[in-house]
Amino acid sequence: MQVLHVCSEMFPLLKTGGLADVIGALPAAQIAGGVDTRILLPAFPDIRRGIT
Repeated sequence: MQVLHVCSEMFPLLKTGGLADVIGALPAAQIAGGVDTRILLPAFPDIRRGIT
């Protein structure tokens, strides 16, 4: 199975609400379960600073 999470925030890169917590934890659990998981985030300045 392949899963693509498309979201506006992800902890610890950018957090404004509960979505960031879910996207910060759920993909790791899916990967541990053998699911091919990817995350697509917008290139907001705060996110870009967090990954470079």
